Amino acid sequence: MKSLAALAIVVIVNSLYVGAFYKNSFDVIRGCKQYNPIAGYDCPLKYFPTADFRHVGVTVDSKFFKLAVLGPNDGHIRFGDSLYPYDKDVIEIVLGGWANTKSVGRRQRRVETNKYTNIQLTEAQTPNILSPFHPTVFVVEVFNNGTVQASIDGQAHPFLSFTDESLIPVDYMAFAKFDKDLVYFYDCPLDNANTVSDNLLRNNTTEQ
Repeated sequence: MKSLAALAIVVIVNSLYVGAFYKNSFDVIRGCKQYNPIAGYDCPLKYFPTADFRHVGVTVDSKFFKLAVLGPNDGHIRFGDSLYPYDKDVIEIVLGGWANTKSVGRRQRRVETNKYTNIQLTEAQTPNILSPFHPTVFVVEVFNNGTVQASIDGQAHPFLSFTDESLIPVDYMAFAKFDKDLVYFYDCPLDNANTVSDNLLRNNTTEQ
């Protein structure tokens, strides 16, 4: 009887141990808003006012946002100062573009006919940064001096960093797809969000 009791304890302990290491990969988007009907790259996009977000990180030098992308390639995030940014510049961050091989930051301007011009500001090799099987969580930080940085949540250094001399604010944010369906999760809780700001600034972070 003692041996059976000991065996039961071992089985229970092992099951707890295994459960601790095989956490549901979708737990990372708990508390986020989900956005499914993603428009194509050249379609009119729905811009969300960030003033309505519940979770906006603020430091003395920046604002930052936590979001996630589920899909095989080509996540597109745009932000600017207008709900309908025609004949105005926006910032566009491409995540896992070019068959999920690289990411870029660029400034874009569209006219009413939806024709656009892109000015590339940076490029980074990011092979397999997106996945169709689990969400990839990002932190996007926009600094007052025009610096824009994107990092994978939990990593200390950004994989994308560039300077926007136009100082385009992140008042409205939109999401697009290219050739594959995607799901976006945005306005995510900032608990333990890893930004690239100085640690002292992070200690002063508040949520709006």
